[in-house]
Amino acid sequence: MARPTSGSPATSVWHKIRLWCESYPYVLRDSIGTNARFEDQQVELLKGKSGSNCHDNGTKGSSQDETSTDSSQFPEFLNYGEEDEMEIEGYKRSIGRTVVTWIFIVLTAGLLRLIFHWWPHLMLKATHNRCPLNEVEKVLVIEQYQQKYKRYYVKTVYTISSDLFRTKKLFAAAGLRTNQVNQHTDGIWDQKLEQELKNIASPKLAVPKTDGSIKETDSIRLFTCKKLRYVWDDQYCAFTKLQGFDTARTNLLHQSTGLSIFQQCQRRIIYGNNEIKVEIQSILRLLFLEVLNPFYVFQIFSITLWLTDNYIYFAVAIIIMSVLGITTTIIQTRKNEKKLQATVQSSDIIKVRREGGNFEDIPTEHLVPGDVIVIPPHGYTMHCDAVLLSGNCIVNESMLTGESVPVTKIPLPNRDDIMYNTKEHARHTLFCGTYIIQTRYYGHEPVLAVVLRSGFLTAKGNLVRSIMYPPPVDYRFERDSYKFVAVLACIAIIGFIYSVVLKFNRGVSYRDIIIDSLDLITIVVPPALPAAMTVGRLYAQRRLQQKGIYCISPRAINVAGSLDCVCFDKTGTLTEEGLDLWGAVPTTTGTGMGSNYETIYPSLATAPGFLAPVRHVNHLPNGPLLVGMAVCHSLTRIDGDLIGDPLDLKMFEWTGWELEEPGVADNEKYDMVTPTVVRPGTAEVNDNVPSTKSRNSIGENCDVGIVRQFPFSSSLQRMSVITRKIGGHEREFEVYCKGSPEMIVSLSIPESVPENFTSTLERYTQHGYRVIAMARRNVEINYAKAQRVVRDEVEKDLTFLGLIVLENRLKPETTEAIFVHKNAGIRTVMVTGDNMLTAISVARECQMIEPREKVIVVTTEADKAGVEARESERQMLFYSYASKSGAADSEGTQSPVSVGSGCGSMMEQTLINVEAPANRYVFAITGNAFTVAKTFYPEILPRLLVRGSVFARMNPDQKQQLVEHLQELGYFVAMCGDGANDCGALKAAHAGISLSEAESSVASPFTSREANITCVPNLIREGRAALVTSFGIFKYMAIYSLTQFISVIVLYTIGSNLADRQFLYIDLFLISIFAFTFGHTEPYPGPLVKQPPSANLVSAPPIISIMAHMLTILGMQLLSFAYVQQQSWFTPYIEVEDEPACYENYAVFSVSAFQYIMMAIVFSQGSPYRKGFWTNKYLMVSFIGLTSLTAYIVLYPDSWVIGQLELQLPPTMEFRLILVGFAACNFVIALLIEQGLVNFILSKRQTNKSPAAKHGYLRIDHELSSREDWPPVSSPNGSVSGTSTDFSKRKIILPNGNKARTLERPPLSTKANTNADGENVRCARRHSSSVSIPIPLSDLVGLQPQFLAVSKNQSPVISASLDSSDSIATHINNCLNNSNFNNKGSHTECRIPLDNLPQHYQS
Repeated sequence: MARPTSGSPATSVWHKIRLWCESYPYVLRDSIGTNARFEDQQVELLKGKSGSNCHDNGTKGSSQDETSTDSSQFPEFLNYGEEDEMEIEGYKRSIGRTVVTWIFIVLTAGLLRLIFHWWPHLMLKATHNRCPLNEVEKVLVIEQYQQKYKRYYVKTVYTISSDLFRTKKLFAAAGLRTNQVNQHTDGIWDQKLEQELKNIASPKLAVPKTDGSIKETDSIRLFTCKKLRYVWDDQYCAFTKLQGFDTARTNLLHQSTGLSIFQQCQRRIIYGNNEIKVEIQSILRLLFLEVLNPFYVFQIFSITLWLTDNYIYFAVAIIIMSVLGITTTIIQTRKNEKKLQATVQSSDIIKVRREGGNFEDIPTEHLVPGDVIVIPPHGYTMHCDAVLLSGNCIVNESMLTGESVPVTKIPLPNRDDIMYNTKEHARHTLFCGTYIIQTRYYGHEPVLAVVLRSGFLTAKGNLVRSIMYPPPVDYRFERDSYKFVAVLACIAIIGFIYSVVLKFNRGVSYRDIIIDSLDLITIVVPPALPAAMTVGRLYAQRRLQQKGIYCISPRAINVAGSLDCVCFDKTGTLTEEGLDLWGAVPTTTGTGMGSNYETIYPSLATAPGFLAPVRHVNHLPNGPLLVGMAVCHSLTRIDGDLIGDPLDLKMFEWTGWELEEPGVADNEKYDMVTPTVVRPGTAEVNDNVPSTKSRNSIGENCDVGIVRQFPFSSSLQRMSVITRKIGGHEREFEVYCKGSPEMIVSLSIPESVPENFTSTLERYTQHGYRVIAMARRNVEINYAKAQRVVRDEVEKDLTFLGLIVLENRLKPETTEAIFVHKNAGIRTVMVTGDNMLTAISVARECQMIEPREKVIVVTTEADKAGVEARESERQMLFYSYASKSGAADSEGTQSPVSVGSGCGSMMEQTLINVEAPANRYVFAITGNAFTVAKTFYPEILPRLLVRGSVFARMNPDQKQQLVEHLQELGYFVAMCGDGANDCGALKAAHAGISLSEAESSVASPFTSREANITCVPNLIREGRAALVTSFGIFKYMAIYSLTQFISVIVLYTIGSNLADRQFLYIDLFLISIFAFTFGHTEPYPGPLVKQPPSANLVSAPPIISIMAHMLTILGMQLLSFAYVQQQSWFTPYIEVEDEPACYENYAVFSVSAFQYIMMAIVFSQGSPYRKGFWTNKYLMVSFIGLTSLTAYIVLYPDSWVIGQLELQLPPTMEFRLILVGFAACNFVIALLIEQGLVNFILSKRQTNKSPAAKHGYLRIDHELSSREDWPPVSSPNGSVSGTSTDFSKRKIILPNGNKARTLERPPLSTKANTNADGENVRCARRHSSSVSIPIPLSDLVGLQPQFLAVSKNQSPVISASLDSSDSIATHINNCLNNSNFNNKGSHTECRIPLDNLPQHYQS
């Protein structure tokens, strides 16, 4: 027979099979780790290096495989450079691999397929070849978290052809259900589509391009991962995320005229239905997923073995417990899915514009990007993200921001030089899930918007995706429990081998060898362990429910016991909802009484400038300040109710005035020429002020018309209105302007600003009040000009009127709860979307920031500009002190600090001398600073996180990212919030606690019925008790299994064993009863201690504890085994099948029965985490009852008990009492081991902090405590105190008159690379070094600054920047070297006095 040549097909096939078989062990070895199954996801714990996967990629035999090997050397990525960056690998099915794989599956009786079910990516690698992405049939998407976890997604790549338009499958492909279409469109929608298709010769598919235009093509390849679609892009040869129309020029969006039915169908095939669909899994699917869990698979194996061995009773007990556990899990999962679906899924009817200007009603599910829709007049919830083209919309965005503040949306500018940007054009964008309160436009003209994003691409879709696909949470106890079970499995394998060899040598039948040896595995690895652990958590869940805390994820209760950091939202969580107006602080001019106020109101004059604060409007004299409070707002009436910013609403309501709008429909109040009128309330008479029985100080006619509004701008930090008194002169108008105190002062005439303005302002801000200022001016213009004038022309030369003080009150329980956390050593952090000043004030008021702690505010250039920082633009970080008290110390210094005030202002505060050590400080960080640090300064971010107490102006994504970064540092993080904007953070945290029944409760494992933070210490207290309970149960179950293992192994030496009824007594009566009553012990009611309970099973105390106990248990059993053989009445055991009764059996069984009881007592730890075990009445009854029963069985059983348990009773009572004495000695030794060695010595010497914490935040905090040169905080003269090497550019200070230039290094890449060891690492960022020096422009060329000098001298300067990459001029360096400057590193800004340099440099 001729051998096939190398080129023949047979050789090729066999070569592939041989190579695949050789590589198979490597595939398994490289891929299997410590894993946990999450439906179609798989999370793998990385062990150090990631490995090179050379066996997967380098052992293929065909040319195609060689190509794939080359391509795999450079990993491909999805969403490269974005937060959700993922690695992608392409695979094509191999017939040879598939055949061999299924042969192995059959040979292993399906065990290999079960393994593939747990790790689907192994099935992919076993049956497919790696190939380039342009040839793939399936893709493996790899998502990595925190350099610790990997999550795998196996997805099929589909090809959609334009031939679909000619088939009957079109409606299904477009996501249409004919009955639904007919229901909403009278059956004509599908007919119109068919008619349009007849008029198109060759219909094609439509794919969106990055510029917002549409490209038509014959076919599209795509796959769906995490609810997002990825489309193959031939231009870039990569899969790219399917985008909406959010990257187009604004003029192109305005040119949208609507889509035809065919165009809409084209896009629906690609985008799918516009719905945020949460699928409810069938009960059968959930049942299979739960039953195929590794623990339940092992239970099925154990039950089968027991039934084979006629061990029926315990098998039935395990079956009942398993059925109850599976049923509970399925019910809870279905309940959670239904709740999430009911919360997020909705549909409605919307009117869309078709080509030609016609309008048509369609279901919102049919919307696609590019559709032009008509926004209903009021009471409508958006089902897509759309940008406004015409008209105004008043929108409630609480779903996104957590603040129930009506926001006015205005049309998008129509410019061909502006690209649409979601962040920059948020005020023009209607987001999915937000509520349209009212629309306004001319007459009955429709308010139009163009759809940008649909489905899961929308803002609400991203929120739901963060709930459905949260980052993996590190349940350390569960992770260690898997490791411990693996160790027990290894012991079981050793026992299995020992049993096989021993019984084989004794000539036991093969059936008995197999059954008895496998039975050892079920003894060492207790099948009842999951049920026992679940029962303890269920008791804790029930106790939490009694305290008003509902839990939908019981496994999160244990991790709550390890919490050492809690993040709190502010509004509605720490404070009450909304603001209250505390009062007003008028000035002399604000009262309208000029210099006569001291004569008329002597009681109000306390100091020059400001009058005494006015708490009630009746005490506020009629004057400009009162009028300003009544007119300077953006309130409107909708259905008769005042709607607007809560601050404006509180201010207006405080005045008691009334607002009247033109008598037209609400939805037609767009660009109205007729003014809104405000007037004093009919019952408003100031009886407490002598000279103002009526409002005659502002004229007999008090009605004031609001002619024009300039809306509030965070960048301008103010809003203003132009008003006119009704009946006044037609050219006399008044401008009222309110905003941040500093901004209003800067726009005011200096003579009108009180001298004590700064001290008065600080007195209120430092007590937690929110302060805004009011000013006014008279202008002489006509009505037409008032409608056209720009705001800069009228917002100047103002007269300062006074301050308006508001308060955001703390909830009564907040301060006490924060105090409980701090006493327990649990870090508290505020994470809020509110402004910085309010956040710091609230943090100080609730003692989150202690009085002696310095606060360093970290901001960016974007904060100064009042805009959101872009991740693509590198910015500086600025460090500035926030003041501690109301007034500056006499020796203190003044330093401008950029902090957002009540209206988004830049609040100037005071740097004062504080008594706290220089290195004891906390950071207050803006959302912009957090983004900039995360993107450009990753080496600084951990320092900010470790010392950050306040994170202000944080959006929902930033909140979630903050939680994840804190977890990376080793913190066990809880998040407590009440809004939909907290959902991502609630889901990402180890323990999320919602104070609301709305969207946040769906994302959160815990929901509190009481809307205050007292639930957090209650949860931690219960979590600590549950963790100690789980720890004790696990150790007890491990000791139980090892004790029984020892008993069996000892008896195997003589050919005996424990009888079935003895096994049953131990398993069903002793162990099960203790396991079910162990968790009834309640939490310790005393204060939370600083040391949390250990959650680390793989550490010295538990390991030494178990080993020490096992040695004593083994010793006592061997002692009893040997002692009985020394008795005069002893007769050796003669091995008889199924008759294990002998004296050795009695001795070992008697001692071990007491050992099970005493170990339950030993492991019942009490204070400081749980009450004493004697308070657990169920456990005490069990102790007393089972101890008495066991003593009866051992000492004086009757004949029936002897027969049932197959005991061979020793003839003397003395021997029986000695066995009880052995057990008592064992009990004393066990107490000494657990209470003395483990709890007192080992636990005291070892902290319970995780290794991640020791090498993470603890190390960073220790480092910061020992450093006095960081952070570089701005000093009074603009210099920088301290050193840093974390900035890419610095300011070069030049004398006045010299021209300056900026030389800045371009941003460096931060992408992950692979080092020589194959590890994924981030490139270290280089940072330049420079110094501030007064040098003429001609000498700047080649300057490489190396020095720092901080001078007390002041000199006029201007700033430029210089990068250290420039070459150095020798004569400049010589001058610097001779100037005795300190070489301490690089800083944001440094200053060198002119007199320190040679004369020719000062020219």
